[in-house]
Amino acid sequence: MNSNLDKLEEYLKEKILPDLEKSRGGFDMIHTLEVVDWLKQIIKQNPDLNLDETVLLIAAYAHDWGYSEIFTERQVMNFELVENAKSLHMELGAKKVEKLLKDDFFSFLSDKQKIRCIHLVAAHDKKFEIKDTDELALMEADMLSGLDINNNKPIYDAESNKKFMEAIITTRIPKFITKFSKDEVQKLIQKREEYYKGK
Repeated sequence: MNSNLDKLEEYLKEKILPDLEKSRGGFDMIHTLEVVDWLKQIIKQNPDLNLDETVLLIAAYAHDWGYSEIFTERQVMNFELVENAKSLHMELGAKKVEKLLKDDFFSFLSDKQKIRCIHLVAAHDKKFEIKDTDELALMEADMLSGLDINNNKPIYDAESNKKFMEAIITTRIPKFITKFSKDEVQKLIQKREEYYKGK
């Protein structure tokens, strides 16, 4: 990674992660860092997609920022609670990133790039509407992290997890466009199923 992207990430971490650390008991912070890691792998594995890494990194760090204004640190999560908050968290997150992008630090971005960052945050969970390559790449990274139990203990009980898995398998995974994510998601599903066995 080049030094400009390193500086960008440090700035985004400083501005966004403190809020996410308090959201859902720190789940959102760990999830966000995982989404960034998965996204970098997707970009690296798919140079032919010509993705704007700068725009996608900003969107990845900010995609769930809106949850920090909805959920408290100790709130018990279930599938319905999160589903019902999806529209609001996208709207709040888009407003937060729009405000952030007014910082002088982001003067290196074009207006078009800034608009795209805001759009990606505002649309990332509109599972039936997203269709552009960058929208789908961010969705893939988001879903890979959502399924991944390696670094982040799942927040759902068995019943909510069943609904979560069904939603992802029927509405998200069929939209995956990269072979990398299609391969990785199968491994993650298997590990998650093993984790929930007997729970």
